[in-house]
Amino acid sequence: AEAEAEEADQDGVEDSWGADAPPYYPYGDEEEEEDNAYSCLGTHREMLEDAARTEAFREAIFQTCKGKVVLEVGCGTGILSIFAAQAGAARVIAVEARPETADCAREVVEANGLSDIVTVLDGYVEDVAEDVDALLQATDQAVAVADVIVSEWMGFMLVCEDMFPSVAFARDRWLAPDGIMLPSQCKVWLAPFSSPAFVEKTSGFWHSRPYGVDMSVLAPRALDQRISEPVIDTLEQEGLLAPALPVWTLDCAAAEAVEFQSQELPFSFHIKGVGGDEQQALGAFHGLAAWFTCELTESVSFSTGPEAAPTHWEQTLLFVGRESGVHGRELAAGDAIEGEMKWLVKGNAMGVVIKGTIRSEDEPPDVAPATFGRRLVLHVT
Repeated sequence: AEAEAEEADQDGVEDSWGADAPPYYPYGDEEEEEDNAYSCLGTHREMLEDAARTEAFREAIFQTCKGKVVLEVGCGTGILSIFAAQAGAARVIAVEARPETADCAREVVEANGLSDIVTVLDGYVEDVAEDVDALLQATDQAVAVADVIVSEWMGFMLVCEDMFPSVAFARDRWLAPDGIMLPSQCKVWLAPFSSPAFVEKTSGFWHSRPYGVDMSVLAPRALDQRISEPVIDTLEQEGLLAPALPVWTLDCAAAEAVEFQSQELPFSFHIKGVGGDEQQALGAFHGLAAWFTCELTESVSFSTGPEAAPTHWEQTLLFVGRESGVHGRELAAGDAIEGEMKWLVKGNAMGVVIKGTIRSEDEPPDVAPATFGRRLVLHVT
């Protein structure tokens, strides 16, 4: 029966996306692997050490949570709920899906003397909804609502890990009519990129004659394997071949889960020369880089892009395949890149499709542009 359900779901993807459906397998043991990752304190340490993320949330929480009833979805080890209590929240309800991590959060809350303000529930927010109802009804408010819902739900390329639907569930059930969502708005950005350093790092070893043996024939295969899925890496701003464009905006107070889980987004980039040099070759085209910006309040935001301080999200690099004929193509001022990016997200699996064309400014209009197409999948474990 499980196999039949999986096949039916995959057929549904094929029906809606046709031949563009990504090789998409969000089933089986991968959810358990993700749970194991988020039960590991090393994962939470990495997030806590991300100063851009954590300090922005702390500032926004101190701006908004004083005297408020706060609900956190996915509290991890409890740092944001503790910030809310320190900011003067009247009550904080912290929900964490993984029991082991919820135990850690309770211990941290107790160690900081905040157990009278912060209550930690373990379970997915949809599964503990009645417990949240009861805690909200025990507050002094006339209606069982949360004044602020805070959640650090963002994954790679914003949408990976598919957590926003749980946040939307909490918002629709409990957020007060004039309530606050933290974050309030997020944007996905896209730009063509060049990263010869990554290509060299991936394939250079095989060209180095290890132990005096020529293994260079394996270099192309090593690169193909590495770029066969979205690559999470830090890109230098100089690696962007055109100014980045916002391709999608998520209004956290209004967006529906289905908007988050599937999108088809056009893009169009016009390559400009550096310093006014319209003949300058800018770099080898390797694919499209994606990242997000996050607005928590009107005055507090952060970026995960190459122009900002590095974060644990880095950037998501969507390499075109070497077989496409445009991988490594030198781009010059006046070149145009146009196409479409699609994504499909469920659980810890994200399927991405990029399709497009590259046309040089001096090409006659009757000459067909170079094309590229790529289907990639990322599993977070």
